[in-house]
Amino acid sequence: AFHLKLVGNIPRHVFDQMRRSFRHKMTIDSEWVILHRLAALSGIKAINYHCCINSCIAYTDNYSHHLRCPFCHEPRYGAGGQARRNFSYLPIIPRLQAFFQSPEMIESLAYRKRYIHQPGVLRDVFDSQWYQTLCQTKVVVDGVERPHCFFAGKHDLAFTLAADGFLLFN
Repeated sequence: AFHLKLVGNIPRHVFDQMRRSFRHKMTIDSEWVILHRLAALSGIKAINYHCCINSCIAYTDNYSHHLRCPFCHEPRYGAGGQARRNFSYLPIIPRLQAFFQSPEMIESLAYRKRYIHQPGVLRDVFDSQWYQTLCQTKVVVDGVERPHCFFAGKHDLAFTLAADGFLLFN
């Protein structure tokens, strides 16, 4: 049931309705119980942020003291004084640390370094022109060129971002 919630991007109120609708057939733990169980098992703690009920903003940084969304003007808090919507964020550093606790995951992460690119053949993201260009590009930090290229080390990781239509910049 929780997998369906994640894959189907089901809002909490719909998930709760599903739990109530099927309670005579099966026991489905609440989202709160599931998330706390996952946190206990993984050792990773979610950080919760208030966000606009319409997902316009997260109430962080410049918006942390706002009581209404500056875009849609919906109130931040409901009648009971609770945030109307929360966003749970899992910090990346503990997740990466957890990756390196598993021999199987370490082996999987080594795939990038072992992958052999064949010019003219596109089988993997590591065959992309952008990735191949980065592999030949020196790393620059604070305007200082370093002696190594991107992804030159066997422990270097390549990340990608899938934002599903979420705009990071105007």
